[in-house]
Amino acid sequence: MPRQFRNSSKRKTRVQVCALLVSVTCPLAYAADPGQVVVPYVQYTYLHDDNLLRLNSPEAAQAALGSSKLSDNVQSRLAGIRIDKNLSRQHIYLDASATKNTFDYFRQFDNDARDLKADWGWALGERFSGNVGYVYSRSLTPFQNYRVLDLNIRTMSTKYANLAWQLHPDWTLRVQASRFGLAYDLSTQKANSFTQNLAEVGLDYNPASGSIAGVQVRKTTGNYPYDSVVSTGTINNSFSQEDYKAKIVWLYSGKTKLQFLGGITQRERNSAADAGYRGFNARLIADWAATGKTSFKANLWREIGGVNDVDANFALTNGVSVATTYLPTAKLRVDGLIDYEKRNYNGASIVTGVTPTNRRDNYEKASLSLTYSPTMSLSLMLSIYRENLQSNINTFSYLSNGISLTSRYEF
Repeated sequence: MPRQFRNSSKRKTRVQVCALLVSVTCPLAYAADPGQVVVPYVQYTYLHDDNLLRLNSPEAAQAALGSSKLSDNVQSRLAGIRIDKNLSRQHIYLDASATKNTFDYFRQFDNDARDLKADWGWALGERFSGNVGYVYSRSLTPFQNYRVLDLNIRTMSTKYANLAWQLHPDWTLRVQASRFGLAYDLSTQKANSFTQNLAEVGLDYNPASGSIAGVQVRKTTGNYPYDSVVSTGTINNSFSQEDYKAKIVWLYSGKTKLQFLGGITQRERNSAADAGYRGFNARLIADWAATGKTSFKANLWREIGGVNDVDANFALTNGVSVATTYLPTAKLRVDGLIDYEKRNYNGASIVTGVTPTNRRDNYEKASLSLTYSPTMSLSLMLSIYRENLQSNINTFSYLSNGISLTSRYEF
């Protein structure tokens, strides 16, 4: 499957409220038999967060919920099954899981989550290959995305297909299409439900060195079936976006790889011609295997992502992150991450009488985790994190610290 560079979609979710996200980031334990096709697994996570609701103060919690309590403990019990099978040159992958999340204090947020990933990696002859797949997730909406203090379940699904056609030993034509859907169960959030269609075509030059130089064009259309009601008027957040970018993957050495994707992005909201954006967007990724036990990954980006504020239809994000992995022994793994972002909301006023927010955020996150795998089937992970958001709109600011313990067993 051709490499993908992730674009921001809505507000970036950095720390999930429930422990499911922490468990997903845990390096997977492998089944005792590496060639095992069907692998059932179970997982348990215990999370403590001192500001679960992502509020700026105990007084804000008192005003919203009648209690100044901010912290809570969350337990996540997960069961799933994974199927991984090669049939000649075809690859079939399926991963399905169900999670029960329970809160010690905020019991109104207890929920059942569902996740499904299915992918068919296909090959036809010597020149054609690609993937067809489906991804589904149903879970609690993170509180940092919306200040909604009711049980708000969101459902996300993605259908995708891509094709790589080797025109020549050094040239590859890539085509992909996908459809993403997002829906909320809470009636007050229906206006934020939407679908997004993406189509992309790219041409890569990939010589024998393994490096890649290419270009790609992407067209994205977002459709919001429900209008947002603002005062006495309504707005619709449906949009269209086009990206024209250059792509470089440079294998600088056996230990260092650089990836770049950048170019012009232009985005327009269908209901307002003056609520658009045109500018340079790019992401640079550096991978460095410093030693056989230590590796680093750095990201530097300038990207826009859509958001659902009624008076700001996108945010321009400038960010940098550094992640490191250290393997002191065959059974121990240490992961660290530092992430910093500056988010600039455009504040486009669409409805007469609506004041632009001109919101500006500074986001910081640091995390550290230790994973111990005593056997091929069992892994244990201890993780701590700190998340800090400072906004010129004080009600959006918050500080959160958390610790979690995750255990996973594959049969």
